[in-house]
Amino acid sequence: MTPIDCGNTTHAVMLDSANPRQNLLPHGMIALCFLFGVLTRGINDCFPVFVPSVESEFAASRAAVTSIYGLTMLAVGFAGPLIGLLLDRLGPRVLAIVGVIATAAAGLLASQARELWHLHLAFGVGFGIGCASLGGIFQAAVLGRWFSARLGTALAVAWSANGVGVMVMAPLAEALIAQAGWRHAWLVLGAVTSLAIPITLLLPWRRIIAGSADYARRRNMATQARSFGPTVGEALRAWPFWGFFICFAGTSVSMYALMPQVVALLVARGFSPAAAARVLAITGVMMPLGMIGFNWLADRGGRTFSAAAAYSCTAAGICALWLVQSSDDIVAVGAFVVLLGSTMGSRGPMISTLATLRYRGAHLGKIYGLITCGMGVGAAIGAWGGGLLHDLTGGYGAVLGLSLVSLAIGAAPLVWEARQRETVVALR
Repeated sequence: MTPIDCGNTTHAVMLDSANPRQNLLPHGMIALCFLFGVLTRGINDCFPVFVPSVESEFAASRAAVTSIYGLTMLAVGFAGPLIGLLLDRLGPRVLAIVGVIATAAAGLLASQARELWHLHLAFGVGFGIGCASLGGIFQAAVLGRWFSARLGTALAVAWSANGVGVMVMAPLAEALIAQAGWRHAWLVLGAVTSLAIPITLLLPWRRIIAGSADYARRRNMATQARSFGPTVGEALRAWPFWGFFICFAGTSVSMYALMPQVVALLVARGFSPAAAARVLAITGVMMPLGMIGFNWLADRGGRTFSAAAAYSCTAAGICALWLVQSSDDIVAVGAFVVLLGSTMGSRGPMISTLATLRYRGAHLGKIYGLITCGMGVGAAIGAWGGGLLHDLTGGYGAVLGLSLVSLAIGAAPLVWEARQRETVVALR
């Protein structure tokens, strides 16, 4: 059963004040999604730390190495419809178990790679399955059962795990690489992730899936009606679906053309590998602040302003990185960290929230799964295209230019949809 939004209720969860354990469940659901995000996207998004070592090990082009990361995101995007179908049929428990096992196996298998294509298979596909299983669709399904009026904020907290994961995993991965090489680093990360498998199996999934009393009431109403909300065909025939798709695609091209190469770019500008990894980690520190802040504001009536501000700050952060010419350019590096770090990832919860509000009902899982294909396509094009542009030009100017243009393309549909949502709310 997919998550059903709870309308205009002030509080999505009807809690029994006499049952303290039940009162903790909504916050426990956020913590659960947060933990899964740290394990999956945290490890996946520290891939830039591995780029120089893998490139040197296999004497490969930058495009070939970054295409590994692009394949991961392509797998995430195109697994979306399947994940949505599994969610509708089997529920979030199966996705959680599959996701944790796939993530642990990906790290362990990547550590044994002897050819570059081994990494495409282990990291690219393995982490793709893990991230897709425990990503935005899973989070919308679980948190949509417990939150409504503040769903955007709840999703933002869960999505902020990406930044916290990078903050923790990037310096750890760099230290492990410096200690015994990149294979050792992925072996340790995979082993750590495997510890979450028994914890996942022992979670109280029946209570998690049941959701709040209000969610159960809405679910029963939907079951009695047999159909609730727009169908997949209806969604595909209307502009908003393609607007979400373009937004995901454009934004993903922008971010994934740039971020897999940030560490290599800084090293080329005179930073040590450890210092470049720290910059990436500090960028991750900023992510939760902006992600939660922008979506907190969006939930309180400022969706258009939040979307426009997030894209504008990201563009300014990319320009700041363009100005970095040496390790002495502390002001430009600081501006990049603050501006891009505080907005990177903030659009994901915005898209998830707006899509959930528009397509809530019996087919949300499948519709949202199809929307995430845009992220997969954009991320794959961005990661591979950014690496190719570096190989062709020998520098990063074209990469940064591609990132800015794609960002503008992704911004327009989200700002439009946010404005439409505010207009609808104002007319009620």
